[in-house]
Amino acid sequence: MSQFQEDMIFKNVGDEDARILLDIIGKKSKKVKIWTKELRLLDPTAFKPDIILELDDEILIIEFQSTKVGKRHHRRFHVYVAITDYNVENHDKDVNLCVFTTAEESKLITYHVNQHNDFKYDVISLSDYDSEEIINIINYKIEHGEEITGKELVLFSLVPIIEKEGEIEDYIFDVVNTLIGLKDLAPSIQALVFGIEWLIVDKFVENENTRNILQDLLGDRMSMVHEYAERKKNNEQERIIRNLLQSGHSPFEIANDTRVPLSKVNAIKRKYHL
Repeated sequence: MSQFQEDMIFKNVGDEDARILLDIIGKKSKKVKIWTKELRLLDPTAFKPDIILELDDEILIIEFQSTKVGKRHHRRFHVYVAITDYNVENHDKDVNLCVFTTAEESKLITYHVNQHNDFKYDVISLSDYDSEEIINIINYKIEHGEEITGKELVLFSLVPIIEKEGEIEDYIFDVVNTLIGLKDLAPSIQALVFGIEWLIVDKFVENENTRNILQDLLGDRMSMVHEYAERKKNNEQERIIRNLLQSGHSPFEIANDTRVPLSKVNAIKRKYHL
């Protein structure tokens, strides 16, 4: 079994797949970088936002919410923004927050902190999306062997918080079981949707044993995606070093130019008898 660590969440998500979240929000940005755990971790005891995206002119925190936001949420979100702004050195970007929910309509929330400070954030309603329609599209495409788009997969991973009627945990079970059965997903989109579902499981499944089982199922798949990406990266690196050696470059030059340890360059040289 692959060893999963939480810092693997979103590790291999590419910019284009992260952009799907912007499409749902209605934002545009040339740069879309999704932050991994070490960048999302604000305080080891309490403060850990769900998703943080770095865009052209802002750092955007995304929170998943299944109930209406209230004063305790305003306070927590205010802390997220303040600590993120404090922890990120050498940046001049605004730090903003939005909430994905179906518990209320899209709106701008203004939380009065004190006479000098109002904290504002956007609630992004997912009410326009039909959870049953999303599920039916996924099931139809699986049954007929059709390609599932990245946005369809992201919306499917959000079904537990899109659904307004049923029990959120029932939808989580169905989504997890479907996701882990999908084959041949591109590593980036798989990392994104499995990461989103891992966070939803962590946030909304109350029973600890059940939560751990579901997270382990998702975590094993994310570990394999991470390992695949590392193998692919190492294979490409080996190919480049081999070509440089064949072109007459010395191991020392290659190590210096590529910042690959000299011992590794020499090992590749021995492997291919160069």
